[in-house]
Order: sequence, then C-alpha cells, then structure tokens
Amino acid sequence: MNYQKKTVLLKNGQTCVIRRPEEGDAEMLLEYLKVTSGETPYMIREPEEVRTSAEEEVEFIRKNREDPRALMLLAFVDGALAGSCSFGGVSERNRMRHRCTVGISLYREFWGMGIGTALLGEVLAGAKAAGYEQAELEAVSTNEAAAGLYQKLGFQVTGTIPRAFKYKDGTYADFLFMAKPL
Repeated sequence: MNYQKKTVLLKNGQTCVIRRPEEGDAEMLLEYLKVTSGETPYMIREPEEVRTSAEEEVEFIRKNREDPRALMLLAFVDGALAGSCSFGGVSERNRMRHRCTVGISLYREFWGMGIGTALLGEVLAGAKAAGYEQAELEAVSTNEAAAGLYQKLGFQVTGTIPRAFKYKDGTYADFLFMAKPL
C-alpha cells in the first residue's frame, strides 16, 4: 500500500516523522521489538522470543510494502525510532475480508506525547482506503492508557478472554477485544 511520509506536531511541540519502513530498518526494528517487549507487560512476547533474523525481517518489510491490503508505519522523533503501528487482514476468506487487525507499540520514553494517536489515525485511514470496514485489536485489560486511547479513537470493547496471558511469575492478564467500524 502506498503512503506518503508525513510530519506531525506532538503535544510537547516536537515534530514526529511518520513513514513506511525500508529494508535498511530491519536491524533497528528487531532491536525495537526486543526492547519494547521488555519494557512493558502488555506485549505478546518476551524479549528472548524475538528470534527473527535480519534477512527474515527484510523479507517481511518487502512483503508488507508490496501488499495493497497491509500497511506498517514507523514514527521518528529527532531521528530516533519512537514506535510502530500496522494493519493487516484478518483473513482472505470472502466472509472476513472486510476486517483488519491493528497493532501498535511505542518505546516507553515516548508514551503520552501524542504519537500513538497520530500513528493510529494514519493506520486507520489507510485501512479504510484499503477497503476494510472494521478494525480490530486486543489489549491487556490492565493497560488503561492504551484502552483509553483506543476508545478515544472510536474502538469499543466487544469481549474479553480471561487469563489470555500467563507471565513468568505465574500471574495472568485478561485480553479485551476491541473493534471499530471504519
């Protein structure tokens, strides 16, 4: 899917550049996955579970750039990667082609600056332009900041999965399923 690089003004007056990933970003993105997975209990993986090679990440970036029904965006503040957001189809089956899943994450140091709002706004607009009619995501129920952001952008809680995550210490977290008509 095509996307033209944009610059947005953040809450603190800084600017944020939003663009698609390039093949040269592969190593940076793998490090980003490892760090963000360790910064918060809200990600689906532990840092040591990031086992993708740089070559595999390059291929992922290439395929995403060529897919007319998918989009991944990166946000940069002062040249530093701050976060990423993406959408992709739930299924290619006719009865489910109208639905897409959305994912977003930011380095902790960039939380609360408006980057998540900007990224999600761009991704949701892209999903609608790609022909999707509904965006869906999952959020850990204790992640109140994320759930608040999603609700601010029109997502509604449609269900929960109890004990969806099991942490290393034996505790659990529930998932909220959220959806938004596009």
